[in-house]
Amino acid sequence: MTHLNEKLGQITDYINKMVTEHTSVGLSVAIVKDDDIIYSKGFGLSRLQPNRLIDGDTMMSIQSISKNFAALSIMQLVEEGRISLDEPIVEHLPYFCTMDKEQSDLITIRHILSHTSGFPSDLGIANMIAPNVKEIFSDTPTEFQEALDEYKLTEEEINRIKSREDVTRWFEKVELAYPVGMGWDYCTDAYVILADLIEKVTGESWEDFLAEKILIPLDMNRTTADAIAVQKDENSASYYLGDDQVETPFPINAISAPIGYLYSTANDLARYLRFHLNKDQKVLRAELVGEMQRPVHQVSEEWRFGSEERSYGLAWFTDTYKGVKVVEHGGGQMAVRSLMTMVPELGLGVVVLLNFDGSLHHEICDKVLDVFIGE
Repeated sequence: MTHLNEKLGQITDYINKMVTEHTSVGLSVAIVKDDDIIYSKGFGLSRLQPNRLIDGDTMMSIQSISKNFAALSIMQLVEEGRISLDEPIVEHLPYFCTMDKEQSDLITIRHILSHTSGFPSDLGIANMIAPNVKEIFSDTPTEFQEALDEYKLTEEEINRIKSREDVTRWFEKVELAYPVGMGWDYCTDAYVILADLIEKVTGESWEDFLAEKILIPLDMNRTTADAIAVQKDENSASYYLGDDQVETPFPINAISAPIGYLYSTANDLARYLRFHLNKDQKVLRAELVGEMQRPVHQVSEEWRFGSEERSYGLAWFTDTYKGVKVVEHGGGQMAVRSLMTMVPELGLGVVVLLNFDGSLHHEICDKVLDVFIGE
């Protein structure tokens, strides 16, 4: 216990130093070891004016970590025998197609989960339908139009999107970037299709399915897609951009919740990692938990750890760091940063959530890995 306390003390000292040097807003950190949450601390502030301290239960946007919850929901339907990973999407969503229908008829659930469907990465539709999108693109009078032009969208087009099915149908204008299954591009928008599929198969909203099948069983009672409830919660974060700490628009986008608009806490995500690390079968069979963590395709983006082994599974990045396998997913938008990382060999899980921009979530996570790996 003394040795563990020394390690945790090193981590606290490091984070305090980094927060002092890099920000006066805040972050929260939780660490899982085997079956226990051994560390949960907040550093700095969740909100400015008036100041409010951040802690392990502060509700924060988790951005693309949300994709992992959508993937786990899909895997639960696989376990129930209601779908198969290698079924074409059109078997459940017959209205789904792209400009090349012959190719898109081949796109399976696994392809979308692993970003190997052929979709390009810069579609923009799922984020541009945010209700406060004009507030997000408000630095100049023309910024919103420039964003539309970049994504080859029109304002009328995004205003017509009223449901997840509408997003799925929108893909008819998409030109595939490569043959199905023959490449990798991180297409955030495609995860809306997965939620549409879940809703068509189950007959209920993805949010209700998520709460019943994942959040309640894992005691994640401060994780939600309800942006209004989060904003009303006294212990929730606001987000601050740059050295001037300009408060940014709240990240809200109900239709696109599965791509990045869930809200959680460091402690809740630690409970989530504990499930994935221990494969305790509370919400999914161990073999299917392992299937999510199995690499599907090497990624085509910059490698975080400098290795050449970074790959993507089913809503998990996999990599090697200092000789051990790392499984993780992060997220970010404007002044939101999130990261959850596991080292299965060590029974170790790390969660870092920031309400400001930068790369400090990676640096803090790497410090925790260094301490426990023994560097």
